[in-house]
Parts: sequence; C-alpha cells; structure tokens
Amino acid sequence: MTSTSRARDSVFALATLGLLTLGACAADPATSGGTGGSSSTPTGGSPGGTKTGGAPGSGSGGQGGTGGTPTSGSGGSDTSACRVGTATGAPGFGSPMIEGSGSSTDKYFGDDVKRDGVGYRFITNWWGAGWTSADVSYSGTGFTVASAAGTSMPDGTPIGYPTTYCGLYSEKAAGGNCGLPAAFSSIDQLWTGWKWHSSDAGQYNAAWDIWLGTSSAFQSYLMVWLRDPKGRQPAGNSVINNVTVPGEPGTWIIRYGTVNNHPIVNYVRAEGQDACEYEFNVMNFINDAKSRSALTLPGDTVRAIAVGFELWTGPFTNIASDDFYVKLTTK
Repeated sequence: MTSTSRARDSVFALATLGLLTLGACAADPATSGGTGGSSSTPTGGSPGGTKTGGAPGSGSGGQGGTGGTPTSGSGGSDTSACRVGTATGAPGFGSPMIEGSGSSTDKYFGDDVKRDGVGYRFITNWWGAGWTSADVSYSGTGFTVASAAGTSMPDGTPIGYPTTYCGLYSEKAAGGNCGLPAAFSSIDQLWTGWKWHSSDAGQYNAAWDIWLGTSSAFQSYLMVWLRDPKGRQPAGNSVINNVTVPGEPGTWIIRYGTVNNHPIVNYVRAEGQDACEYEFNVMNFINDAKSRSALTLPGDTVRAIAVGFELWTGPFTNIASDDFYVKLTTK
C-alpha cells in the first residue's frame, strides 16, 4: 500500500500536514494540525496527515511520512561510502560547537538548541494516532531515536516525524535564528547539510521537509529524501526518473502531486541507494523544480527547513541524526 507523507505544518497547536519529508498528506499548514499536533505544551508537531502516498490524515497535527521496509541498513557511520558526492562551494560540517541537550519520552516536546551560535528548534513530533511510546535524546542539531513503537494507520500515516528545524515551521512562532523565512529575491546562497546513520532496517525515511510560500502564508512543500524504504512512496502519483539538478551531485526520482491541496515536489533517492550525508544549495532544487513545466511549486519565500525521520510501523531502535545546518547568505 502506498502511504502519503506530509504532516509538518503546525507543531504545537497548529499541526496540519504530514511527510519529507518527503511525502505527504495532511491538513492545511495555516490551520491546526500537523507535525506537532495540538498540545497544551509548546511542543507540537507538523500538520496532521501524511506526505507519503496515502490518504491524508485527520488527526490534530503531525508530520506525514512514507514508510517502508528498507532492503538494507540505512545511513551507516562511514560517510565516505554513503554520502552523495560533493557540492562545489558547500560550507562543510567542520567541528561545530553545540548547545542544548536533553531527552524526552513525551509525545510533544520541544527545545531550543544551537550549532556554532545559530539557533534551531528540536521537536519530538509524534503526531500519528498509531504512536505508542518513544525515547529520544538530542544534542545541538543532532538527535537519536533510541526507541520508538507504534503502528502506521491504514491511510499510511506515520507515527511521527522527530525533527530539527529552523524557520516558520509547524509551531506557532518561528524557531531558531538562521535567517528564515527569507524571500528568494534576497537569497544569494542557501546551504543546508545533514548527516545521519542507523543500522535499523525498518519502515522509516530520512528526509528534508522544506516549506515554501510567501511572507504571510504557506503554499507548497519541497522534500529531499535520502532514504526511501521499500513499500512506501512519497506523496504524488506522477513520476520523473533519472533527474539531475544543475550544480548539485546525485541522481533523483521526482514524485509530485498534492498534500492537503498544497503542491508537493519530492526529490527521492532510489530504493536501496540510501545516502547518509548530503549538502546542497536549496535554491538549486527550487529553481530546478520551477523550471520543469510538469511541476507546480508556488511561493517566493523559503519559510522553513527541517530534517528528520518519518517512522511508520515499529519497533525502531537507534536511528540517529548526527549533524544538521542551514547557512544563509543574502545579496
């Protein structure tokens, strides 16, 4: 069965959609529901629904996802073997100074963290109705899902999308201070990088969830999937194969469609070709999508950039986001 990932629109009380993350179906980010889900505490999730090929979720909040059972382990600690090339001009990860750490077993929890002095936001974001338990620790922009349990809903909704983000995402207020939201016209370079690893071969993806729109409204999703588990698909029934993005390493499959009536474009690594490290200029992917006549990706502003894992049916153990950054330079 195909699932739809697209639920990261309103953490806290504004949840609205569902997957990255790659995938997608959920409620409207401008309404309640989403990654975080509605919660009395300031730690919500993404919009309700899923972004992975299934019917939109109806719960209050949460991030959707595209689960699936991978054919092999994902990520891996040897990043030289599983990274996607090297992008010219990428800042690199270096040895960042991190601030902010802790752990949580709560469904909706959030905390402010820093990487080299720049602020980000971590949220547990277990918005799916099938979630039962989890134990997550975080340090700076990295986090580890030590354990998580739950079952994907029949419509493909994941149990959640634990994530680190910067910008105007699924919570009521913007998280972090990396410079987002930012109008396309003001951006010179918008770099993002992510490293992750796990030996868990279960039903989860690893993806960026990038929200686009205007200064005042969310309009569309752009997702970049580094892991597409077997049996799960990003949202959208239309496909473009063997895609390369000018200026960026890697070959992708584009799946596109809508989630909660909002356009979504997913750049996805082929099944069995998991990548554990990638750096790219976000504007190159946006420009590539906008240049393709088949695609619709409205918006003139990058509102938020998030990374994390959409998890479907568990149990899951030791899935780790090692490092994540956003670096914006303006004109």
